[in-house]
Amino acid sequence: MNFVRLLTRLGRAPLYRLIAGAVASAVSSTLVLAIVNMAASEIAEKRSAQVNWLYAAGFAVAVLVYAAMESWMVARVSADIEDAINRVRMDLLRRIGQADLWKLEQFGQTRLYESITQSSQLISGNAHFLALSLRSLLLSIAILVYIAWISLPAFLVVTVMLAICAARNYWLGREAGAQQAVLAQETAGLHEGFTDVFDGFKELRLNSARSRDLGESFHAASNRVMGAQNVVHREGWGQFMFGANMFNIMLGAIAFVVPIYARSFKQQIVRVASGVLFMSSPFSALMQTMTLMAAADAAAGRMLELDRELGELTEAGTEGPQLPVPENFAELSLKDVEFRFPAPEGERPFVVGPLDFTLRRGETVFVTGGNGSGKSTFIRLLTGLYHPPRGTLLIDGMRIGPERYAALRAQMATVFSDFHLFARLYDMADGEQARAQELMHTMEMVDVTTLDGDRFGRRDLSSGQRKRLGLVAALLEDKPILVLDEWAADQDPHFRRKFYREILPALKARGLTIVAVTHDDRYFDAADRRVRMEDGRIVEDSGAACA
Repeated sequence: MNFVRLLTRLGRAPLYRLIAGAVASAVSSTLVLAIVNMAASEIAEKRSAQVNWLYAAGFAVAVLVYAAMESWMVARVSADIEDAINRVRMDLLRRIGQADLWKLEQFGQTRLYESITQSSQLISGNAHFLALSLRSLLLSIAILVYIAWISLPAFLVVTVMLAICAARNYWLGREAGAQQAVLAQETAGLHEGFTDVFDGFKELRLNSARSRDLGESFHAASNRVMGAQNVVHREGWGQFMFGANMFNIMLGAIAFVVPIYARSFKQQIVRVASGVLFMSSPFSALMQTMTLMAAADAAAGRMLELDRELGELTEAGTEGPQLPVPENFAELSLKDVEFRFPAPEGERPFVVGPLDFTLRRGETVFVTGGNGSGKSTFIRLLTGLYHPPRGTLLIDGMRIGPERYAALRAQMATVFSDFHLFARLYDMADGEQARAQELMHTMEMVDVTTLDGDRFGRRDLSSGQRKRLGLVAALLEDKPILVLDEWAADQDPHFRRKFYREILPALKARGLTIVAVTHDDRYFDAADRRVRMEDGRIVEDSGAACA
């Protein structure tokens, strides 16, 4: 059971606590039933309403133990499961942080988001049902033992009917589970429709035929979700009604069938009937929570499976000792580096390389080329984010193997074309506030947004403004190499000129080594070198400034 596997991530103690609490709760609850029946029998036999204080004291103790153990068990198990979820969630995030970028890109984000957020929420919301289900199961078994002690024929009848009820509920639960899967699939399609409506709002307003077709598709998906949801509700109600009717039939069998075959049963019929009535609540709860538990158990399985799969994406060398690279390096080189993108069978894969390139400390290099020429892949190879299956990265002649990738990346600050602007300037050193404000002035952002401590006041900005904040964050990292992927493409003409004529020369004067992917041919003279790419290869590498 995945729920148990998840719980045992904390060790065996939480599982033992769960079992002990459930046993204590079930036994104390059964004692309540037994004591009440014994007290009632004594009153009936003596025909006296005199209170047996021993029974009364036992009843009070049993009730208190039951209440205490029930409350403790649910609270403790819920806390243990939340702890286990937190550990798995943090393990998932750690594994993502250690993953090979290329493998992670192929893996996709959908399952990551679903497992880290939705699955954990589903498990958390149903965590208490694990404790209640186990308690209900043990309580039902304890009451069956009590009924067997009273009357073996009644025990056999009740056991057979409970088995039929459990089998029927299991079958209905499987049907409900299948419908839940259909519902999840249809809901995903509905979510896709919502995404198309919001993300493609402009296109829809400009194309009425597309808007109408999307509306019809969304309406059909919504109807399918409604139908699947109705089936799920119907199956759930069917489970409840079947269980309720089964207990009614069970009481009828005890009252009208068992006495025919057990003549002495009339003395025990009241106690057995009360036992069946007492068992109806935990058994019904157990049957009703089976679907919820199945869904939560499947979610736990998805989280644990994702944890295993992400382990297979771990970047080579991440888990071993990390080796340094020279901080005051003179050259960073790619030698005969090649990277292949997989292609469907029968199609030619796109190959970047072989690449031979040397970046000298302190120089400014522009990388140019058309769309799809391999510029972004070249940048990922140079920064150690992609690992070439062929060729070598060298820094001052030292080979950069898996154990040195982290040290190489520690030398680089980047603003990629698809960069993410974080809400905070994470890891900003103490006393950097004044420098950050100075950079905000340089980027002409002080009138656009604020920097409160280490947090940007707003991020709902244009692409160019967001890239300026991204450059502020990158420069605050104080790395010797700055990599910019089409950074100036979204800037207005004024700031584009400022970037090439003022900011880049100032950064070069500070000793930064700059690699910038750009299409701005009128500013090529701002670089020490220009590297031009076509079809995944370097076709030109000018060693002098470009006029």
